[in-house]
Amino acid sequence: MNVREEVVDVLRGIGFDAEDLEDGRDLGRDLDIDSTELVEILVALEQHFGIDIDAEAEGGFTTFGDLVACVTRLLPAAAGRG
Repeated sequence: MNVREEVVDVLRGIGFDAEDLEDGRDLGRDLDIDSTELVEILVALEQHFGIDIDAEAEGGFTTFGDLVACVTRLLPAAAGRG
């Protein structure tokens, strides 16, 4: 399973439909995710992947693809800490 598929699985566990989770989908406009839900998503991703996501340092997230890119970028750093 690749990173994108794992992110989809995490979000499915929160209640999102996999078919709605396309890289270009806008988190707010297309997926109706508000700031509280985004925090819930980030915490779930952190727990699943064992990473620390600093949304401000990442510059925020606009699309589902932004979330996948962030996790992909942070995974090598998390592996280096182990």
